[in-house]
Amino acid sequence: MGWSNFIIIPSLNIAIEVSRDLHDLEDYEEKAFEYLTSEEFDEGIDIENRTIRDLTVRDLATLFTAYDNTNSLKGLDYNKLLLVWLKSRGIDYEIKSEYNIDKEKLEQEGYKIIWR
Repeated sequence: MGWSNFIIIPSLNIAIEVSRDLHDLEDYEEKAFEYLTSEEFDEGIDIENRTIRDLTVRDLATLFTAYDNTNSLKGLDYNKLLLVWLKSRGIDYEIKSEYNIDKEKLEQEGYKIIWR
């Protein structure tokens, strides 16, 4: 790969220059985001007003799962967050190396290129 990759978003006519280290989302990252933004996660454990003695096994399992999923995303950068946003909205994209795209052709086709 080159020094940078591009996220090509045909439906928006946008090409975004990103780090060469960006490939695609890992499966565990996608699953962690799905869990943390799902209704299943929104159980509303009122941790501030409860004592440890009041916590149930289900509460502890929910807290541990939330911690585990959040911890797995700790190294996530903003480029991957963009991929999460695109996937969550069903917007198709491709990630291509700078050597595999013709920037001039993209501009002629009406693409806006966002440089980092």
